[in-house]
Amino acid sequence: MGNATLGPAGEYLTALEAAAKTASWLYDKYPYIKAYLDGPKSLEELQRDGGKRETGYEVHHIVEQTAARDGHSREDIDGPDNLVRIPTLKHWEITGWYMTPNEDFGYLSPREYLRGKSWEEKRRVGLDALIDSGVLKP
Repeated sequence: MGNATLGPAGEYLTALEAAAKTASWLYDKYPYIKAYLDGPKSLEELQRDGGKRETGYEVHHIVEQTAARDGHSREDIDGPDNLVRIPTLKHWEITGWYMTPNEDFGYLSPREYLRGKSWEEKRRVGLDALIDSGVLKP
């Protein structure tokens, strides 16, 4: 016997089933949503949290890992000064930003613009990306 044949009680049960399915989906995604809504933090806070594992967050390299192919050592790339913990969804946004042509970089993507640049310039752009995405306090 389906819920529709139960009249108003069946409609109520159908609504409860739908709410339970929604709640289940939301339960799994909640840590990502909560993390995304974090306010900006200081660089020290982001670096201090760099080693902590928590659902909704990922480790981000201020100077992108692709810089390792550009003459920088793995020690520089994976050093504690270059690692911060940020919300996963913000990390995805920043990664997309690095791949998108940008007027500020002569219509090159930031990744293309940074090819061959100094560590300091790569770090400056990386920190600006964190500020612009609302992760890092200005």
